[in-house]
Amino acid sequence: MAETWQLKNINHINVIVEGFEPTIEHFRDRVGFVLDRKNPDYFGIDFCLMTLGGVMFACFVPKVKGEGGQGRLLARYGDFYNGLEYKVADVADARRLCDEHDVRVIQDRGGVFDTYPGSILGVSFEIFGGDFSEFAQPPGFWENEHPLGLTGLARLTVAVNDVDAAVARLQEITGSPTIGPVSRSRAAAKGMQLRVGEAVWELLEPTSEGRLTDFLGRYDQRIRSVVWRARDLSQVEKYLTSQGFDMIAGDADDSLAIDPAQNKNLLFEFTQ
Repeated sequence: MAETWQLKNINHINVIVEGFEPTIEHFRDRVGFVLDRKNPDYFGIDFCLMTLGGVMFACFVPKVKGEGGQGRLLARYGDFYNGLEYKVADVADARRLCDEHDVRVIQDRGGVFDTYPGSILGVSFEIFGGDFSEFAQPPGFWENEHPLGLTGLARLTVAVNDVDAAVARLQEITGSPTIGPVSRSRAAAKGMQLRVGEAVWELLEPTSEGRLTDFLGRYDQRIRSVVWRARDLSQVEKYLTSQGFDMIAGDADDSLAIDPAQNKNLLFEFTQ
């Protein structure tokens, strides 16, 4: 049996947000997401799946802010990245490894389980054996037909307090190989990239006061941004400014981002 999780592709990024219809309208009508599935009153919350550039988001919208687990998190943090779902070949084996690696499981539904964010860098993992390929757009749609001209997920960034300790913890559970170190002067950060399943993660630790220390002070360790790869950044900027967004510099020198204050406090970055 495997000694670490055998992660494959990311099925979706999980966010907890306020306002079901306003969230759909914002992501679909302004940013350019496609609405894949809409499930009001899904196990006591409102829920939908939406995709941009081949990256699916699962939006969890508590009915009452401050009530229930997700409602209390929303009251504490506001809109934020809560975690993500990965596909694995063997859910039962992945569940077994949680006990071996001191990963707390907060919900186990047999074919899928969720982990406590505090067990792994503030990221709640949802582990599932299936995928959502039925919602995929035709080949070339995002790059050639969508106004943003996106070509897929470039990376996720995760804010951490100690990058060496974070790499060690992530590798202990996932066995993910490192790609190499990075320096992000715009965020006053240094970090390490790893390949986690089929996705690139960038773990970032502050080097001085700046964007990252502000984020950690508010949210502690967790997913900080999703970075899409674009065919042409000028095309991205033209479309998003036409939708009324103010664009800011992204963490990397070759990237730009939507101001999170105009995007439900979620940092969306784009790079070529």
